[in-house]
Amino acid sequence: MLILKNHILMQEKEILTWDSWKKEISILQAEKQGEEKQSGYISTLLFRGHKCASWKLESTLERKGIAFPSVSDFSNTIKIAKLAFESYTGNSWSTEFNSEEEPSPPEDYEFMVYLRHHGFPTPLLDWTKSAYIASFFAFQHPSSESTVAVYSFREFTGQSKSSCTSDSKIIGCGSTIRTHKRHYAQQCEYTYCRKNQDSNWFYSGHEEALENKSKGQDIIKKYILPSCIRCEALADLDSMNLNAYTLYGSEEGLAEMLANRLFKCDY
Repeated sequence: MLILKNHILMQEKEILTWDSWKKEISILQAEKQGEEKQSGYISTLLFRGHKCASWKLESTLERKGIAFPSVSDFSNTIKIAKLAFESYTGNSWSTEFNSEEEPSPPEDYEFMVYLRHHGFPTPLLDWTKSAYIASFFAFQHPSSESTVAVYSFREFTGQSKSSCTSDSKIIGCGSTIRTHKRHYAQQCEYTYCRKNQDSNWFYSGHEEALENKSKGQDIIKKYILPSCIRCEALADLDSMNLNAYTLYGSEEGLAEMLANRLFKCDY
């Protein structure tokens, strides 16, 4: 497990085989059913796959090397992008302002999700409700490392969060929105982080938020699997109808699915 100043950031568990991982998923699903019978609010159990186990929990904004903007500055930035996308697609996205005083999805949340699915950098971190879908993303492309990782995350476990606004805090946004069709195919949910600095709200990072989390909230576990089981994993996932075509719904996804089948993913 990762520990900072006697504080557990996340638990780590090594899984050696694909069958062992499937058994672990069954255990997680059984634990989930038991936890949801407890008192207090129990949030959805979410998953995220990384093709390199060394990768941190970083949004596309961070991976692009973009400094965290203020909430208002980022909102103004994507309004420009929204005009371009509305002109190109003929669609329109409403701007729903959410109070900055209470944890809630950010302004332009639905459009931010749409941008996220098209590669535009945002502070959102995307998750899925399915451990198997997260596993597909972990194994989808060959890794440059010997291990991949699948994270599990539960924001609330029956206890409320601390209210210190100066600390980075993880905020779950929910899944019931109108946005890109991949959102539903991939069973997505999203989180983002923010903190208050000099009376202004700024987006912030998940790794920083984990350092400030209180006991009983933002429970993250990291499962480390060997990259060498990639072909076995993808073949089994394909038999469940989880592949690039069903999850992306594009010609590129169809080509990737067929290549994996015809070349046994050995490329």
